[in-house]
Amino acid sequence: MNLKKVSVIFLAVFILSSLVTAKLLYDGKRLAFTENELGMMCLAGAYPSAAFGNEEKTQGNPISMIEDGNIEQGESAQIEQGKEEEASIPPIVENTPQNPLVIIYHTHATEAYQPISTGNFRTLEEQNSVRDVGNTLAKELEAQGISVLHDKTLHDAESYNQSYGRSLETIQSLLAKYPGAEYVIDLHRDAAAYTGNVGKTIDINGETSSTFSLVVGQGNDNAAALNSFAAQVSNKADEMFPGFGGKIISKTYRYNQHVSDKCLLLEIGNNENNIRDARVCAKYMAQVLAVLIKGDA
Repeated sequence: MNLKKVSVIFLAVFILSSLVTAKLLYDGKRLAFTENELGMMCLAGAYPSAAFGNEEKTQGNPISMIEDGNIEQGESAQIEQGKEEEASIPPIVENTPQNPLVIIYHTHATEAYQPISTGNFRTLEEQNSVRDVGNTLAKELEAQGISVLHDKTLHDAESYNQSYGRSLETIQSLLAKYPGAEYVIDLHRDAAAYTGNVGKTIDINGETSSTFSLVVGQGNDNAAALNSFAAQVSNKADEMFPGFGGKIISKTYRYNQHVSDKCLLLEIGNNENNIRDARVCAKYMAQVLAVLIKGDA
């Protein structure tokens, strides 16, 4: 068979497979993504300035990123490093009340705030990260008499594209251990690329607070309950602190939110917000959540 015939056959197969894929997408049979696929879709949209194909450095952790033609436009994946490059991943760190009502955890635990700007705004250190903000949220909820378990496992440090799969294992294990935990918060921070590359803030009682948003995965069977709870949180925030109500972002994925009808994917600030602004936001968010939680009791 000559080269010309091979090329024609290859082209025909490619066109046929593309049509089949398009048909599946059109028929809505590809709305659900695995946790690994979802993780692969999360990186480049957040960090469009990254030089893909070149190795970047996270604070204390090497990262390599590549373009992936199978990923939606503007998104790419982090690939795992060789054993000699892998960071030493700290064990789980948590406060362990006997009967926590709230669980806070982080699918992307290395996400960081200013003053950290290196390594695509990620860090293995707890200070200035979303775990730092989670500490404030947990402390303020506990001050309101609400028992909280704060899980700080670094689900994204070893492999970014497996972070949702790893965090699902964590939250399912915790909910099995603490069945009374009704409220689940996956605490992230947003990417400034989505908001004009500036940190978004609001004044609350004379303090500068970052804004927040809530992401709801419409690919969950309990999407109606998730939408309702997100609306309650945003509306109560605006009622208590005018202008504080956060944007609700609907996505087709699951984000592991099927684990509870009162599960929040909470994004506090973005990578251009200072850590101080994010901590202030967490303080006021705790007050909002406390009112809703006590109202449900």
